Amino acid sequence: MVSFDLSMGTNTLYKNPLQKLELSSHLRFWLLLLGSFTLIQFFKDGNDQNMGLILLQNLKRLPAMIMAVYAFNFYLMPFLYRKRKYGYFVLGCILLFYFTSALDRFVNVHVYEPLFREGEFVQESIWQILGDIESLLTGYLSPLLIATFAMNITMVVHEKNEIERITLQLQSDKNRAELNALKAQIHPHFLFNTLNNLYALTVQKSENAPRMVESLSFMLDYVLYRCNDKYVPLSNEIALIKNYIALERLRFEDSIRIDCTFDYDVSKNGKIKVAPLLLLPIVENAFKHGASQHLEVPFITIRLTVEDSSLSFDVINSKEVNRPDEDVGFMKGIGLKNLKEQLHKLYKDYTFEHKDQGEVYHVHLRIDTASAYD
Repeated sequence: MVSFDLSMGTNTLYKNPLQKLELSSHLRFWLLLLGSFTLIQFFKDGNDQNMGLILLQNLKRLPAMIMAVYAFNFYLMPFLYRKRKYGYFVLGCILLFYFTSALDRFVNVHVYEPLFREGEFVQESIWQILGDIESLLTGYLSPLLIATFAMNITMVVHEKNEIERITLQLQSDKNRAELNALKAQIHPHFLFNTLNNLYALTVQKSENAPRMVESLSFMLDYVLYRCNDKYVPLSNEIALIKNYIALERLRFEDSIRIDCTFDYDVSKNGKIKVAPLLLLPIVENAFKHGASQHLEVPFITIRLTVEDSSLSFDVINSKEVNRPDEDVGFMKGIGLKNLKEQLHKLYKDYTFEHKDQGEVYHVHLRIDTASAYD
Protein backbone atom coordinates (compact mmCIF):
# COMPACT_ATOMS: atom_id res chain seq x y z
CA MET A 1 0.00 0.00 0.00
CA VAL A 2 1.36 3.39 -0.96
CA SER A 3 1.29 5.93 1.86
CA PHE A 4 1.97 9.63 2.11
CA ASP A 5 2.64 11.84 5.12
CA LEU A 6 0.22 14.72 4.73
CA SER A 7 1.85 16.58 7.61
CA MET A 8 4.97 17.16 5.53
CA GLY A 9 3.08 19.49 3.25
CA THR A 10 1.59 21.59 6.03
CA ASN A 11 4.85 21.94 7.94
CA THR A 12 6.57 23.52 4.96
CA LEU A 13 4.12 26.42 5.15
CA TYR A 14 5.76 27.69 8.31
CA LYS A 15 9.44 27.19 7.52
CA ASN A 16 9.80 30.44 5.58
CA PRO A 17 6.90 32.79 6.36
CA LEU A 18 7.98 35.37 3.77
CA GLN A 19 7.20 32.83 1.03
CA LYS A 20 3.57 32.39 2.14
CA LEU A 21 2.30 35.16 -0.11
CA GLU A 22 3.70 36.28 -3.42
CA LEU A 23 4.84 39.86 -3.95
CA SER A 24 1.78 40.58 -6.09
CA SER A 25 -0.44 39.41 -3.21
CA HIS A 26 1.26 41.86 -0.84
CA LEU A 27 0.79 44.71 -3.31
CA ARG A 28 -2.88 43.87 -3.76
CA PHE A 29 -3.32 43.73 0.01
CA TRP A 30 -1.91 47.23 0.58
CA LEU A 31 -3.77 48.76 -2.35
CA LEU A 32 -7.04 47.28 -1.11
CA LEU A 33 -6.35 48.34 2.48
CA LEU A 34 -5.44 51.94 1.62
CA GLY A 35 -8.36 52.15 -0.79
CA SER A 36 -10.75 50.92 1.89
CA PHE A 37 -9.44 53.38 4.47
CA THR A 38 -9.74 56.23 1.96
CA LEU A 39 -13.31 55.39 0.90
CA ILE A 40 -14.50 54.88 4.48
CA GLN A 41 -13.05 58.22 5.57
CA PHE A 42 -14.38 59.96 2.44
CA PHE A 43 -17.99 58.90 3.02
CA LYS A 44 -17.71 59.36 6.78
CA ASP A 45 -16.43 62.94 6.59
CA GLY A 46 -18.68 63.99 3.71
CA ASN A 47 -18.37 64.08 -0.05
CA ASP A 48 -16.95 67.60 -0.02
CA GLN A 49 -13.59 66.22 1.13
CA ASN A 50 -10.68 65.92 -1.32
CA MET A 51 -10.20 62.17 -1.89
CA GLY A 52 -6.61 62.71 -3.03
CA LEU A 53 -5.79 64.49 0.20
CA ILE A 54 -7.45 61.71 2.21
CA LEU A 55 -5.36 59.14 0.34
CA LEU A 56 -2.21 61.15 1.07
CA GLN A 57 -3.13 61.26 4.77
CA ASN A 58 -3.44 57.49 4.77
CA LEU A 59 -0.17 57.06 2.90
CA LYS A 60 1.69 58.74 5.74
CA ARG A 61 0.55 55.88 7.98
CA LEU A 62 2.19 53.33 5.70
CA PRO A 63 5.62 53.09 7.43
CA ALA A 64 4.08 52.37 10.84
CA MET A 65 1.50 49.99 9.34
CA ILE A 66 4.14 48.03 7.42
CA MET A 67 6.26 47.64 10.56
CA ALA A 68 3.30 46.53 12.67
CA VAL A 69 1.84 44.17 10.05
CA TYR A 70 5.04 42.33 9.16
CA ALA A 71 6.56 42.22 12.63
CA PHE A 72 3.34 40.76 14.05
CA ASN A 73 2.53 38.26 11.27
CA PHE A 74 6.04 37.22 10.26
CA TYR A 75 7.82 37.22 13.59
CA LEU A 76 5.57 37.32 16.65
CA MET A 77 3.04 34.79 15.29
CA PRO A 78 5.39 32.10 13.87
CA PHE A 79 8.28 32.40 16.35
CA LEU A 80 6.48 33.18 19.60
CA TYR A 81 2.75 32.40 19.45
CA ARG A 82 2.99 29.15 17.45
CA LYS A 83 5.86 28.00 19.65
CA ARG A 84 3.66 28.65 22.70
CA LYS A 85 5.86 31.38 24.14
CA TYR A 86 2.75 33.28 25.15
CA GLY A 87 4.41 35.57 27.71
CA TYR A 88 6.98 36.81 25.20
CA PHE A 89 4.22 37.07 22.60
CA VAL A 90 2.06 39.38 24.76
CA LEU A 91 5.08 41.50 25.72
CA GLY A 92 6.12 41.67 22.05
CA CYS A 93 2.63 42.80 20.99
CA ILE A 94 2.57 45.56 23.63
CA LEU A 95 6.00 46.89 22.63
CA LEU A 96 5.29 46.54 18.91
CA PHE A 97 2.03 48.48 18.88
CA TYR A 98 3.36 51.06 21.33
CA PHE A 99 6.40 51.93 19.21
CA THR A 100 4.57 51.70 15.86
CA SER A 101 1.87 54.04 17.19
CA ALA A 102 4.65 56.41 18.24
CA LEU A 103 6.26 56.04 14.80
CA ASP A 104 2.93 56.86 13.13
CA ARG A 105 2.57 60.03 15.19
CA PHE A 106 6.25 60.97 14.65
CA VAL A 107 5.81 60.74 10.83
CA ASN A 108 2.65 62.84 11.11
CA VAL A 109 4.28 65.55 13.29
CA HIS A 110 7.75 65.72 11.79
CA VAL A 111 7.17 64.77 8.11
CA TYR A 112 3.57 65.32 7.03
CA GLU A 113 2.67 68.50 8.97
CA PRO A 114 5.79 70.50 7.98
CA LEU A 115 4.91 69.84 4.32
CA PHE A 116 1.18 70.53 4.37
CA ARG A 117 0.36 72.49 7.53
CA GLU A 118 0.25 76.25 7.12
CA GLY A 119 1.55 78.73 9.69
CA GLU A 120 3.77 78.21 12.66
CA PHE A 121 3.09 75.35 15.06
CA VAL A 122 4.86 73.59 17.89
CA GLN A 123 6.20 70.10 17.17
CA GLU A 124 6.32 67.55 19.98
CA SER A 125 9.68 66.00 20.68
CA ILE A 126 10.12 62.25 20.37
CA TRP A 127 10.04 61.97 24.18
CA GLN A 128 6.78 63.89 24.36
CA ILE A 129 5.33 61.58 21.71
CA LEU A 130 6.44 58.48 23.60
CA GLY A 131 5.05 59.85 26.85
CA ASP A 132 1.59 60.76 25.49
CA ILE A 133 0.20 57.20 25.75
CA GLU A 134 -3.45 58.30 25.77
CA SER A 135 -3.05 60.09 22.43
CA LEU A 136 -1.25 57.08 20.94
CA LEU A 137 -4.07 54.73 22.04
CA THR A 138 -6.98 56.89 20.89
CA GLY A 139 -5.60 58.40 17.69
CA TYR A 140 -3.06 56.01 16.21
CA LEU A 141 -3.52 52.44 17.48
CA SER A 142 -6.80 51.50 15.73
CA PRO A 143 -5.59 51.71 12.10
CA LEU A 144 -2.50 49.68 13.00
CA LEU A 145 -4.61 46.94 14.59
CA ILE A 146 -7.01 46.86 11.63
CA ALA A 147 -4.14 46.54 9.14
CA THR A 148 -2.38 43.89 11.24
CA PHE A 149 -5.39 41.65 11.69
CA ALA A 150 -6.46 42.13 8.06
CA MET A 151 -3.11 40.67 7.03
CA ASN A 152 -3.47 37.92 9.64
CA ILE A 153 -6.88 36.90 8.26
CA THR A 154 -5.46 36.98 4.72
CA MET A 155 -2.63 34.67 5.74
CA VAL A 156 -4.91 32.27 7.61
CA VAL A 157 -7.14 31.93 4.53
CA HIS A 158 -4.07 31.54 2.30
CA GLU A 159 -2.59 28.85 4.56
CA LYS A 160 -5.90 26.99 4.69
CA ASN A 161 -6.17 27.01 0.90
CA GLU A 162 -2.55 25.96 0.56
CA ILE A 163 -2.99 23.06 2.98
CA GLU A 164 -6.09 21.93 1.08
CA ARG A 165 -4.21 22.21 -2.23
CA ILE A 166 -1.28 20.16 -0.92
CA THR A 167 -3.62 17.58 0.62
CA LEU A 168 -5.55 17.20 -2.64
CA GLN A 169 -2.31 16.96 -4.61
CA LEU A 170 -0.94 14.28 -2.30
CA GLN A 171 -4.22 12.38 -2.48
CA SER A 172 -4.17 12.62 -6.27
CA ASP A 173 -0.57 11.34 -6.35
CA LYS A 174 -1.52 8.54 -3.96
CA ASN A 175 -4.48 7.49 -6.15
CA ARG A 176 -2.32 7.62 -9.26
CA ALA A 177 0.34 5.44 -7.64
CA GLU A 178 -2.26 2.93 -6.46
CA LEU A 179 -3.84 2.78 -9.92
CA ASN A 180 -0.44 2.12 -11.47
CA ALA A 181 0.09 -0.65 -8.93
CA LEU A 182 -3.28 -2.17 -9.83
CA LYS A 183 -2.46 -2.04 -13.54
CA ALA A 184 0.90 -3.63 -12.82
CA GLN A 185 -1.01 -6.53 -11.22
CA ILE A 186 -3.36 -6.88 -14.19
CA HIS A 187 -0.56 -7.30 -16.74
CA PRO A 188 1.00 -10.47 -15.26
CA HIS A 189 -2.46 -11.79 -14.33
CA PHE A 190 -3.59 -11.49 -17.94
CA LEU A 191 -0.32 -12.93 -19.27
CA PHE A 192 -0.49 -15.88 -16.88
CA ASN A 193 -4.01 -16.82 -17.99
CA THR A 194 -3.20 -16.49 -21.68
CA LEU A 195 0.03 -18.48 -21.45
CA ASN A 196 -1.92 -21.24 -19.72
CA ASN A 197 -4.25 -21.34 -22.72
CA LEU A 198 -1.29 -21.41 -25.10
CA TYR A 199 0.31 -24.21 -23.08
CA ALA A 200 -2.87 -26.28 -23.36
CA LEU A 201 -2.83 -25.95 -27.15
CA THR A 202 0.84 -26.84 -27.45
CA VAL A 203 0.31 -29.93 -25.26
CA GLN A 204 -2.50 -30.94 -27.64
CA LYS A 205 -0.18 -30.13 -30.58
CA SER A 206 -2.95 -28.02 -32.03
CA GLU A 207 -2.32 -26.33 -35.33
CA ASN A 208 -4.07 -23.28 -33.85
CA ALA A 209 -1.10 -22.58 -31.54
CA PRO A 210 0.73 -20.30 -34.05
CA ARG A 211 -2.44 -18.24 -34.56
CA MET A 212 -2.80 -17.96 -30.79
CA VAL A 213 0.79 -16.71 -30.53
CA GLU A 214 -0.03 -14.07 -33.16
CA SER A 215 -3.16 -12.94 -31.28
CA LEU A 216 -1.27 -12.98 -28.00
CA SER A 217 1.49 -10.84 -29.50
CA PHE A 218 -1.07 -8.23 -30.61
CA MET A 219 -2.75 -8.17 -27.20
CA LEU A 220 0.50 -7.92 -25.29
CA ASP A 221 1.56 -5.00 -27.46
CA TYR A 222 -1.65 -3.22 -26.50
CA VAL A 223 -1.53 -4.15 -22.81
CA LEU A 224 2.13 -3.23 -22.32
CA TYR A 225 2.56 -0.23 -24.59
CA ARG A 226 -0.72 1.25 -25.85
CA CYS A 227 -2.89 1.55 -22.75
CA ASN A 228 -0.69 3.61 -20.44
CA ASP A 229 -3.04 6.60 -20.40
CA LYS A 230 -5.55 6.96 -17.59
CA TYR A 231 -8.43 6.72 -20.10
CA VAL A 232 -8.35 5.23 -23.60
CA PRO A 233 -10.88 5.13 -26.47
CA LEU A 234 -13.65 2.59 -25.88
CA SER A 235 -13.12 1.31 -29.44
CA ASN A 236 -9.60 0.19 -28.45
CA GLU A 237 -10.93 -1.78 -25.49
CA ILE A 238 -13.58 -3.40 -27.68
CA ALA A 239 -10.87 -4.41 -30.16
CA LEU A 240 -8.87 -5.93 -27.29
CA ILE A 241 -11.89 -7.95 -26.10
CA LYS A 242 -12.63 -9.15 -29.65
CA ASN A 243 -9.02 -10.34 -29.98
CA TYR A 244 -9.26 -12.13 -26.67
CA ILE A 245 -12.48 -13.85 -27.73
CA ALA A 246 -10.88 -14.86 -31.02
CA LEU A 247 -7.99 -16.32 -29.06
CA GLU A 248 -10.38 -18.30 -26.85
CA ARG A 249 -12.29 -19.54 -29.92
CA LEU A 250 -9.02 -21.07 -31.13
CA ARG A 251 -8.71 -22.85 -27.81
CA PHE A 252 -12.28 -24.15 -27.48
CA GLU A 253 -13.09 -24.41 -31.19
CA ASP A 254 -16.73 -25.60 -31.58
CA SER A 255 -17.13 -26.81 -27.99
CA ILE A 256 -18.50 -23.46 -26.78
CA ARG A 257 -21.26 -21.08 -27.88
CA ILE A 258 -20.24 -17.43 -27.80
CA ASP A 259 -22.73 -14.66 -28.48
CA CYS A 260 -21.26 -11.14 -28.58
CA THR A 261 -22.92 -7.80 -29.28
CA PHE A 262 -21.03 -4.50 -29.14
CA ASP A 263 -23.58 -1.74 -29.69
CA TYR A 264 -21.17 1.13 -30.01
CA ASP A 265 -20.61 3.33 -33.03
CA VAL A 266 -18.24 6.30 -32.85
CA SER A 267 -20.22 8.17 -35.50
CA LYS A 268 -23.44 7.69 -33.52
CA ASN A 269 -22.27 7.71 -29.91
CA GLY A 270 -19.22 9.94 -30.20
CA LYS A 271 -15.72 9.25 -28.93
CA ILE A 272 -16.06 7.74 -25.46
CA LYS A 273 -13.10 6.93 -23.26
CA VAL A 274 -12.85 4.38 -20.47
CA ALA A 275 -10.17 3.18 -18.10
CA PRO A 276 -7.93 0.62 -19.82
CA LEU A 277 -8.27 -3.09 -19.02
CA LEU A 278 -11.44 -2.51 -17.03
CA LEU A 279 -13.74 -4.74 -19.10
CA LEU A 280 -11.35 -7.53 -20.08
CA PRO A 281 -11.15 -9.18 -16.61
CA ILE A 282 -14.92 -9.74 -16.68
CA VAL A 283 -14.64 -11.59 -20.01
CA GLU A 284 -11.63 -13.54 -18.74
CA ASN A 285 -13.63 -14.56 -15.68
CA ALA A 286 -16.47 -15.90 -17.84
CA PHE A 287 -14.12 -18.17 -19.80
CA LYS A 288 -12.11 -19.24 -16.76
CA HIS A 289 -15.01 -20.07 -14.42
CA GLY A 290 -17.73 -20.84 -16.96
CA ALA A 291 -16.50 -22.24 -20.24
CA SER A 292 -13.56 -24.05 -18.66
CA GLN A 293 -15.80 -26.11 -16.38
CA HIS A 294 -17.05 -29.57 -17.28
CA LEU A 295 -20.25 -28.58 -19.01
CA GLU A 296 -21.86 -30.28 -21.97
CA VAL A 297 -22.35 -27.14 -24.07
CA PRO A 298 -20.99 -24.10 -22.23
CA PHE A 299 -22.00 -20.67 -23.45
CA ILE A 300 -20.99 -17.07 -22.93
CA THR A 301 -23.11 -14.04 -23.77
CA ILE A 302 -21.55 -10.59 -23.94
CA ARG A 303 -23.55 -7.37 -24.38
CA LEU A 304 -22.07 -3.88 -24.53
CA THR A 305 -24.35 -0.89 -25.08
CA VAL A 306 -23.76 2.85 -24.96
CA GLU A 307 -26.40 5.53 -24.46
CA ASP A 308 -25.16 9.09 -24.17
CA SER A 309 -22.31 8.83 -21.65
CA SER A 310 -23.65 5.66 -19.96
CA LEU A 311 -21.88 2.39 -20.75
CA SER A 312 -23.53 -0.94 -19.86
CA PHE A 313 -21.56 -4.18 -19.98
CA ASP A 314 -23.22 -7.55 -19.27
CA VAL A 315 -21.44 -10.90 -19.32
CA ILE A 316 -23.40 -14.13 -18.71
CA ASN A 317 -21.71 -17.51 -18.59
CA SER A 318 -23.05 -20.99 -17.98
CA LYS A 319 -22.04 -22.88 -14.85
CA GLU A 320 -22.63 -26.08 -13.00
CA VAL A 321 -25.71 -25.68 -10.83
CA ASN A 322 -24.15 -27.18 -7.70
CA ARG A 323 -20.80 -25.45 -8.01
CA PRO A 324 -20.26 -22.96 -5.16
CA ASP A 325 -20.53 -19.29 -6.06
CA GLU A 326 -16.97 -18.56 -4.99
CA ASP A 327 -15.64 -21.02 -7.59
CA VAL A 328 -17.47 -19.60 -10.58
CA GLY A 329 -17.58 -15.88 -10.12
CA PHE A 330 -15.71 -12.84 -8.97
CA MET A 331 -15.61 -13.92 -5.33
CA LYS A 332 -11.88 -14.62 -5.19
CA GLY A 333 -8.63 -13.63 -6.89
CA ILE A 334 -7.18 -10.48 -8.38
CA GLY A 335 -10.12 -9.83 -10.71
CA LEU A 336 -12.77 -8.63 -8.26
CA LYS A 337 -10.44 -6.72 -5.95
CA ASN A 338 -8.73 -4.88 -8.79
CA LEU A 339 -11.96 -4.08 -10.58
CA LYS A 340 -13.69 -2.69 -7.50
CA GLU A 341 -10.69 -0.61 -6.44
CA GLN A 342 -10.23 0.82 -9.92
CA LEU A 343 -13.90 1.70 -10.27
CA HIS A 344 -13.84 3.46 -6.89
CA LYS A 345 -10.78 5.52 -7.84
CA LEU A 346 -11.79 6.26 -11.43
CA TYR A 347 -15.54 7.02 -11.43
CA LYS A 348 -18.03 8.85 -9.26
CA ASP A 349 -21.09 7.10 -10.79
CA TYR A 350 -20.98 3.36 -11.49
CA THR A 351 -22.76 0.09 -10.67
CA PHE A 352 -21.07 -3.29 -10.39
CA GLU A 353 -23.10 -6.46 -9.67
CA HIS A 354 -22.31 -10.17 -9.92
CA LYS A 355 -25.02 -12.78 -9.29
CA ASP A 356 -25.23 -16.56 -9.20
CA GLN A 357 -28.51 -17.40 -10.95
CA GLY A 358 -28.36 -21.18 -10.79
CA GLU A 359 -27.29 -22.40 -14.22
CA VAL A 360 -25.76 -19.08 -15.19
CA TYR A 361 -23.55 -16.45 -13.65
CA HIS A 362 -24.31 -12.82 -14.51
CA VAL A 363 -21.95 -9.84 -14.18
CA HIS A 364 -23.35 -6.36 -14.81
CA LEU A 365 -21.27 -3.22 -15.01
CA ARG A 366 -22.64 0.25 -15.66
CA ILE A 367 -20.39 3.30 -15.88
CA ASP A 368 -21.25 6.90 -16.42
CA THR A 369 -18.11 7.77 -18.37
CA ALA A 370 -18.79 11.48 -17.84
CA SER A 371 -18.31 10.98 -14.08
CA ALA A 372 -14.63 10.03 -14.49
CA TYR A 373 -12.16 11.70 -12.14
CA ASP A 374 -9.66 13.85 -14.01
